[in-house]
Amino acid sequence: MDNIKYVYSNGCSYTEGCGLDNPETERYSKFLADKYGAKDINQSEGGGSNQRIFRTTFDWISKNRDKLKDTLFVIQLSYPVRNEIWVNRTWQDDYGNSSHWFGAQFGHDGYTAWESHERDTSVDKNEINFNYVPDNNAGSDITWRYVISLQSFFKINNIRYIFFEGDRNQDGKLIKTTDTSKLVDFDYFYKEPFLGSAKNRLTECNHPNKEVQIEWANKLYSYVKELY
Repeated sequence: MDNIKYVYSNGCSYTEGCGLDNPETERYSKFLADKYGAKDINQSEGGGSNQRIFRTTFDWISKNRDKLKDTLFVIQLSYPVRNEIWVNRTWQDDYGNSSHWFGAQFGHDGYTAWESHERDTSVDKNEINFNYVPDNNAGSDITWRYVISLQSFFKINNIRYIFFEGDRNQDGKLIKTTDTSKLVDFDYFYKEPFLGSAKNRLTECNHPNKEVQIEWANKLYSYVKELY
């Protein structure tokens, strides 16, 4: 593993480091990158959907093909009720990029909301007919298709990677099992959810604190050693 020069991570607020005093230096991705003496490339965003996670990961891959053999990819899965919608106007994302994509969340009970950190109030959620968005079952199946696509790319190109879930529901599953999920190679999924490892050691926004971030980096580091 000496040739890891970059640790690329993506996810929602769990990977972004919500509530940490200094997220860029206190989140698990930085601690994990430091173990390899590598650069921490963290493209997570609070409230981000799995669609956003996979879209931006593929964007980074397409623009950094010369770095792929030297990169460890750490992909955290978010809630399948989250989504993103392409709108015919632009705004600035967290990384200064001009984007047409807006995040939205669709709940089990019909609750619908733009993410609370929405940047552009010119987009009216009432413009969108939410009767035509995926429910949790469809969202789960869509997520597995994204996983299979990215995992297949990693395998074909001999790129090192791991997946894990940020949280889990009361039934013990963040993303529901479907026929499509039977095609996933779960050997490359860390078995414990990130939030579940916190055991009430949380920041003010109920996300893993610095102590848990360090522990999580150590767990992922050990798991990667087992895999590769």
